[in-house]
Amino acid sequence: MFLLFTSCIVVKERVPDEEFSTEFTLLEKPSIPMGSESIRSERGDMIAFLPEGWLLVDTENKSPVNVFAVSVNQSYTLSIVFSKWTNKLDVISILKKDGLLGIATKIFEMKQLKSLNNLRLLGNFEPVKNATQKFYIFKYENLQNGLIGKSAVFVTGLNEVYEFSLLQLDFKEKQEISDADFDKIFSSVLSTIKF
Repeated sequence: MFLLFTSCIVVKERVPDEEFSTEFTLLEKPSIPMGSESIRSERGDMIAFLPEGWLLVDTENKSPVNVFAVSVNQSYTLSIVFSKWTNKLDVISILKKDGLLGIATKIFEMKQLKSLNNLRLLGNFEPVKNATQKFYIFKYENLQNGLIGKSAVFVTGLNEVYEFSLLQLDFKEKQEISDADFDKIFSSVLSTIKF
């Protein structure tokens, strides 16, 4: 008697952003009062609203070239920054290979390089979905001064890559903000972003 054994190996190809194929809770509506002051990209492919009482800052061309909007709270302890990363990335190639997670990872790596390796990722990159809009968020600490930042990365229909960040500032004495309050501000602004 002759027996023949064969086997078959099945390899599942990773689909970029497959984590978005599962059900996600929609971002809640803002949990803090939002003002009527809005941030718009130059191409008009994204808009966001600022918390009530926050001030837009004229950076007088002193901010990095990819930053197009900066806002601060009235006590100058927190800042909201909107940046465009399209010109610094091969967007289509990264999206095809690694999806939005690849874009978020690359942006963190560039921020890390610019900080001379003084940023530490706190936790993991987290996928968030608001209706059809997809984001990756990540939180980090500046090891030199202990200040915290949190960013959301997204790609618009025009294949423009944007980052929204909430950052602690130390212009004055460092004032502690609870994680809950920090996250409330971040989530409230994030929920107003439309693209």
